Order: sequence, then C-alpha cells, then structure tokens
Amino acid sequence: MSFQSFKFAVFLAAAVGGFYAVPKKGRLAVLLIFNILFFEWADPFAGIWLLSSVCLTWSCALLVEKGADRTKRRLLIGACLSFQLILLAVFKYLPVWNEIINKTYGRGLQIVHLDVAAKFGLVAPIGISFYTLEAIGYLIDVSRGKYPAEKSFWRFAAFLSFFPNIMSGPIERGDHFLGQLREITEKKRRELLNYDRVMQGLIAMLLGYGMKLIVAQRAEILVNQVYSMYQDANSFTMLMAALFYAVQIYCDFASYSMIAVGVGRLFGFELVQNFKQPYFAKNPTDFWRRWHISLSTWFREYLYIPLGGNRKGKAKTYRNKLIVFFCTGLWHGANWTFIVWGLWHGFFIVTEDAAKKLFGLGKHGKNRRNPVETVLKHLYTLLVVLIGFVIFRADNMGQAFSMIGAMFS
Repeated sequence: MSFQSFKFAVFLAAAVGGFYAVPKKGRLAVLLIFNILFFEWADPFAGIWLLSSVCLTWSCALLVEKGADRTKRRLLIGACLSFQLILLAVFKYLPVWNEIINKTYGRGLQIVHLDVAAKFGLVAPIGISFYTLEAIGYLIDVSRGKYPAEKSFWRFAAFLSFFPNIMSGPIERGDHFLGQLREITEKKRRELLNYDRVMQGLIAMLLGYGMKLIVAQRAEILVNQVYSMYQDANSFTMLMAALFYAVQIYCDFASYSMIAVGVGRLFGFELVQNFKQPYFAKNPTDFWRRWHISLSTWFREYLYIPLGGNRKGKAKTYRNKLIVFFCTGLWHGANWTFIVWGLWHGFFIVTEDAAKKLFGLGKHGKNRRNPVETVLKHLYTLLVVLIGFVIFRADNMGQAFSMIGAMFS
C-alpha cells in the first residue's frame, strides 16, 4: 500500500480514529490489528514471515535473559540471528542466486522459479529489510544487558510491525520504541492527541508528500529519460542527470521518513530522525552521519563495534569499515552496483582517515579554518556522493562506467 495512495489515506484515518476511540488499555490491540492489516493488504504471506520473526526473536530474547550458561546463550543467539539473516538473504536475493546458478551451470537451472516463489510469498515480503534489522538489534541489545527483554508478546509484535516506518524506515531501537508503547496504554487521550503534536505530525507529512510528489517524482522523469539514452547524451546532460538524481533519491528517501515521523506523531510516538541535511556534509564521514542515520547507526552498533571497531589497530579498523560499507551496499539490493556504491564510500572514508594520520590534517582548531578550504571540502564531498549515486542508479557496472566517463568527457 503506497503512502501516496487514497487507500492509505482511508486506512490511516481508520487507524487513528480506532486508536483513540477505544479505552487506553485497548490502544495496543487496535494498533496491532492495523499493523497486521497493513501487511496482509500488501501480501497475504507477508504476515506469516513477520509472525515467524516476532515469535522467534521474542522467545529467544526471554531465554537469553533467563541466564543460561555462556555457551548456550551464544548458540541460542547465533541460531536466531542466522535464521533472520538466512531468511533475509533468501527472500531479498533469490533472483541473484538464480542468475548465478544459471550462468554457472546453464540449462536454465534455478533454485526456484520466481513465478512459483511469488505464489508462496518467497520474494521480498514487505518490510523484511527493516524489521529484520530491528529484530537483530533488539536481540543483541538484550544479550548485552542494555535493557530487559520485553515480557509482553503483543507489545513486542506491535514494535516490530509498526506500519508507518516499515516501508522505508527509520529503523527503530527497542529501548526507544518499546517504552513509548508502554506509555500509550497509560496516558490520557489529551496527552497523546494534543494540538502541538498533531500539527507537527501533519506538517511533517505535508513536507514529506511535497518532497515526494512535487520534487522526487518530477526529477525522476528527467533522470529516467537520460538513463534510457545515456549512450547518446553529452557530458552536460549526464552531469545534470546526476544532480537531479541526487535530488530525487534524497527527496524520495527523506520524504518517506518524514511521512513516517508525521504519522507516528498522530499516534503519540516520536520516531528517530533519519536525515540531517546530508548535502551540507564537509566530508564523506560527515555525510554518513547525516544520511540514513538510523541505518548507519545500526551498522556501527551491531557490525562495526562487534568486529572490533577502531580498537585493534589501523589495518583492522580500515578492514572493519570496508566490511560495513560492503554490507551497507548489499543491504540496499541484489545488484553489483549497490555493492560497488557501498565500497566506493568505504574507500573514501578509509582514505580520508589515512590521509589525516599521514599528513597530520585536521589538527587545527575550528577558529583557524580557511573558508576556501571549507568550500573545497564540500565540493569534493558532493563530487564523491554524485559519482556514487550514478553507480547506485545504474542497471549494471558497464552502464555506470559509461555514464561516469560521459560526465567528464
């Protein structure tokens, strides 16, 4: 169900109306019902895969918290995480596995035909990329003792299935969202549905829809035209297409996050911020502090730090960063262009850090910063981001190389 469809408007009105029409003890049940309806409306099988993730993660977290010995805890956590990741890999990358097998062995061999897989809900169920990361993050946090496991199955199910952020984020943390879920059954209606919060939510939704319908969809028309005729386009046209795509992808992703934040406020929830003026970043590292913040934070907390972070020497630090960006690219989709895009950003972040250490850059205070140097850094960052997005948008690496070559011919 698209956020900009009339069906969603009717669905949202019914969900908000039902949420506040019932007594406060019944709000959680109403929210959970509409979460399930949202999934089932999109795909009858989507709810089955979501339910399996909810049941497994909730029960595993409770068992881990009960204090089994260290070996059993590790085996339990490893089994649960493996199941989640294998499920994500099979669903999201089934077309790629089929293509690899077909190219390797020929004769039309496939793991399973995609038309058959679609009938049984085996192709990319709605929201699986996001609720899988939320489930993994929750389980790791509980195992680390950051907060206790959620005892209520229904509350945990509402957390993992919350429909506003299931399409494009932001990715919520258990400690941030579960506490708010507890409060909705305790607060009075006027505490949740106050004028300021409703207006903030509606304004966020209005801005999100404006970014999506007025900016992103109009920019997409030009970008698609240029990409369809990229072999005949001149360098100026290619450069303008790259600029327009940077606008399109930001307004596309940020608009969904803003709409999710706005819808969340209508229910009395505060979702995390996902974008913070990324094109004003002063370097690639700063760009990733501003772009898809909930995703970059997730990879830092649950992949980069467990790998050792920056605690085991420079060589392993750079290795860990490249692994993180490889996984970031892979998470976005089943195409080599996404992986190369992730490694492209990882390369510049590693190179930037190495240059600072080698040449002693960045040691001067903020008051001594040269304005010309600041502008050049911003331009350099934008160039890295633009070229990266050309790779991201391309159908294959051959097209990406051709378009980048045309941009600077």
